[in-house]
Amino acid sequence: MSGLAWRGVVEGFYGEPWSHAGRLAWFERGGALGLDHYLYAPKDDPWHREEWREPYPERRLAELAALNLAAAERGVRFVYAISPGLSMRYGDDAEHEALAAKCRQLLGAGIRSFALLFDDVPMDEPESLGRAHGEAAARFQQSFLLPAGIDEPVLLCPTDYAGLERTPYRIGLSETLPADARVLWTGSDIVVGEITADDIARAVRAFERELVLWDNFPVNDFDRSRLFLGPLSGRTAAPGLVGIVTNPMVEAAPSHLALATVAEWAADPGRYDPAAAAERAYIAVAGPDDGLRTLVEACSAWPPSAARWPRLDELVADGRWDEVEALLARLASTTGSAATPADLVEQLRPWIAAARAAGAAGVLACRALRAGGADTDPGSHADTIAALLAARRDLEAEFADVARGAVLALVDSALELLGVSSARSSGDGAVVAVLSGGNPAPGDRELVEFLGGAGMRAHLGDHPDADLLIVTRTAPEESARAASARAVPLLAWGHLVPLGMASAAAVPLSLDRVHITAAQHPAAAGLDGEVVVYRGRSKLTLADPPEDAIVVARDAESGRAVIGLTPAGSRLTDGSTAPAARATFFLATDGFAPWLVTPDARALLLATVRELLSADR
Repeated sequence: MSGLAWRGVVEGFYGEPWSHAGRLAWFERGGALGLDHYLYAPKDDPWHREEWREPYPERRLAELAALNLAAAERGVRFVYAISPGLSMRYGDDAEHEALAAKCRQLLGAGIRSFALLFDDVPMDEPESLGRAHGEAAARFQQSFLLPAGIDEPVLLCPTDYAGLERTPYRIGLSETLPADARVLWTGSDIVVGEITADDIARAVRAFERELVLWDNFPVNDFDRSRLFLGPLSGRTAAPGLVGIVTNPMVEAAPSHLALATVAEWAADPGRYDPAAAAERAYIAVAGPDDGLRTLVEACSAWPPSAARWPRLDELVADGRWDEVEALLARLASTTGSAATPADLVEQLRPWIAAARAAGAAGVLACRALRAGGADTDPGSHADTIAALLAARRDLEAEFADVARGAVLALVDSALELLGVSSARSSGDGAVVAVLSGGNPAPGDRELVEFLGGAGMRAHLGDHPDADLLIVTRTAPEESARAASARAVPLLAWGHLVPLGMASAAAVPLSLDRVHITAAQHPAAAGLDGEVVVYRGRSKLTLADPPEDAIVVARDAESGRAVIGLTPAGSRLTDGSTAPAARATFFLATDGFAPWLVTPDARALLLATVRELLSADR
């Protein structure tokens, strides 16, 4: 099969958007590579999504006009995506006119390509909603695109954008969507490792339209501690798939490594070689210096659930400690040179630091493991043990994740060989079950990893032997109620009233700090006074806890509790008795999102978890 007709990048991730300079740098590279469409869809642009009816202020409109012009000068078509689905009233003619009027403002700024996005919105009455979205696209074509002289097919992202089957939503959509419209589709799931010809054929039948693959590769908004720097893999082109628009990482410059390989695949899917494409991408993006190669290798796994660093795993499994040490020594020397682009080095800086910490800790562990621990008296290895523990603390302190799990396992193995029975003694190996929904928030997954790094055996989902249950906002209410009856410590920021942990709760916006009111309490983590818990203004869960609760922190404005611990045996707000210790916490919809919470917030959560476990013992 020849190359795809429609090839591009969608800036459609959650989190901090690309900078103006980052976009310009991509236009330069993308245009040269043939990824010649750029879909503008940053979730944090309020005029794109929440305030879609409102015209852009003059300054923001001028910025979009400048982007459009810069893209065109570099051979890239700027596609403005508008996302009205959160609030559009489809039966109101005035809403359709507002949509057209908003886009006429952008047309006046020189933009002549548009897309409609209905992703990530509630899907009540799916068939009716699909029919409404198709009709909205048809009316958009007739009332705006064609009168403006724009004869390209409507590009639409449906609410039901992942999966292969014919669904009620897709039935309704196909009834009203223009016949020549193109549908954005993410594959058999939202983030996938493989897309087959059969997947494409089934999806084409399900939508009854041509597809443009919205490929959630190498996006990292769901796990901000990780980078995905390797090549595109597991992709197949087939009839009915006319294009690809790939969703990059929040870090613009590092994204170029993966995006260059997407361009090669899209140009000639049949002859694409991931390894060769990755080598060409490294030279083109990072330059001739090898200082970043081991970092790139360590962060090349895809999909996100795949083994992080297969080469390291293989060497460790075979006990080839000299080779493991040499590999990790190269990781420890990760650096950019004068020949490496400055923006790439700057945006990789947290991961360069993490790579160096992981490499240094791993080298120490390899030396101890290779020595074999002939003398297992801890006193005779005091210096080595102290160095390993210090290296472990340094690695755990890094936000960025470069082979963290594999290296921590090496360090723990070395410490056990030296007679230290549990390197993770601070967590006592507690089993922690993080109760989430069918589509966990990015922060829920990050929380599991964070607690694992702190020495606990954390699981996403329930566990019959859990020592601690955590109820997030995405957990179903029935799961939360079932958890409340168990004689196990419970930490929650969701379903607080049904759990009996609050008589009332609220989630106000635009807050980023709490006030510690019980500084001497272990759950205060040694902090006092005003503490900034978010990297930017976000949502805090406030509660009116049971009378016997110990309030460790409050919202400074309202005085309501943000961290409150209720001892076992206390009366809860619903009149029941707490069968084990309970605690409310200030996290909200995004949970423990790594791009959001500060180090102090992490410290407070870990201290609260440990206090609950300690209270249980």
